[in-house]
Amino acid sequence: MPIALVVNLVNAALIAITLGAGVAHPLPAFWFGAVGIVTIGRAVLWWRYRRAATAANSRWWSRGATVGAFCAGLSWGVGGAMMFPLVAPLDQLFLTIVIGGMCTGAVVLSASHLPTLLAFLLPACLPMASRFIAEGTPTNEVLGAMIVVFAAAMTLAARHLNQIFSDALRLRFEVDEANRRLHVEIAEHRGTEAALRQAQKIEAIGHLTSGIAHDFNNLLTVVIGNLAMAKERMGENAAIAPLIESAAQAAERGVALIQRLLGFVRKQRLDPQPVDVGQLVFRMKEMLLSTLGPQIRLVIDAGPDIAPAEIDPNQLELAILNLAINARDAMPDGGTLRITVADRQIDVAAPQELTGDHYIVVKIVDTGIGMDELILAQAFDPFFTTKELGVGTGLGLPSVQSFVVQSGGAVRLSSRPGAGTTVELWLPRSDRSPTEASTPSEARAAAVSGAIGS
Repeated sequence: MPIALVVNLVNAALIAITLGAGVAHPLPAFWFGAVGIVTIGRAVLWWRYRRAATAANSRWWSRGATVGAFCAGLSWGVGGAMMFPLVAPLDQLFLTIVIGGMCTGAVVLSASHLPTLLAFLLPACLPMASRFIAEGTPTNEVLGAMIVVFAAAMTLAARHLNQIFSDALRLRFEVDEANRRLHVEIAEHRGTEAALRQAQKIEAIGHLTSGIAHDFNNLLTVVIGNLAMAKERMGENAAIAPLIESAAQAAERGVALIQRLLGFVRKQRLDPQPVDVGQLVFRMKEMLLSTLGPQIRLVIDAGPDIAPAEIDPNQLELAILNLAINARDAMPDGGTLRITVADRQIDVAAPQELTGDHYIVVKIVDTGIGMDELILAQAFDPFFTTKELGVGTGLGLPSVQSFVVQSGGAVRLSSRPGAGTTVELWLPRSDRSPTEASTPSEARAAAVSGAIGS
């Protein structure tokens, strides 16, 4: 449109200057003024269209563009027909060529919108053709007929170009849509590959642990039993009591470690039930505060109208406590731990492995040291940990992921160095009313004393 407007105004100026120099009549100047007014009006309309926020009222814009093109074409056709008898034959030829060139250029510039093109082409050609035919002489009639043929040829060419443009535009949209689908499929494929690799890792560890877990548990049972007997028979030699107690705790920790390992390499025995996750988190507040310590500020955000989740409440409490321990260890100098519970509908930002429509999301955000991309990529790998030896086992996050996935949900982890870590637990929504659920104190104590954080 800017090119068409500039060409329209420049050519009109050249016509007015050329013809005005050869005639004393003010008509060329008046005609140029009319063309200028029409051009300015079309420019304003185009500017408003470009600044429109959306493509709403497209029919109105289309009609406005068509009317503007019709006024422009009419000014050229009627103006040319009126000025034609006032000028010399050479100037007549010049005027005819310029109008023909304007029509030809309009075919190229306006091919994307056929109504606009025809609205300019026909009013620009037919007045000149009518004037020639009205003269009545054979030569002028032939010239008028030639202009009509020219207009018809330009119309057919315009339809052909418009079809080519429409096909190209449709093809571009189809290619863009195919490209978008390809990107989605690639992302899904990568997600499937990542899930497959994780499953293969867990399967490999499952084969490994299944062969040694039974025997290792038997050995630990013997050790714990002998330590208990030694404690009973130590008599007055109380000096060895701390040593026996320490050894017993280490053996019990080994039993808990084996159970935790078996918990994520094979399906756990879950008791899913409708749970008010917000109330569950609020009931954990005192336990979380004692676990986090005085240096860490705890913020819980859970609205009263959140739908229940179909989940095992005991395992969910253990998962939240485990993530809180990870957050505490990531904030050695203190910070803020925010736990948010919210309803979420499935959208493009949701984990791709989810198949339902509605989930309850528990978001746990800390202000700790965060993780770089390398550590983040290994966070769910069994036994991977950045903590010191004896502090973490590397089974915390894998256990949480195994529990949530087995429950029909998903876990999303995001982090940046120095910007903290965010963990999202996507839990399946329940269609039943929530029931009261509490976590046994033994399970809570095991979770805290086990220090299973990654």
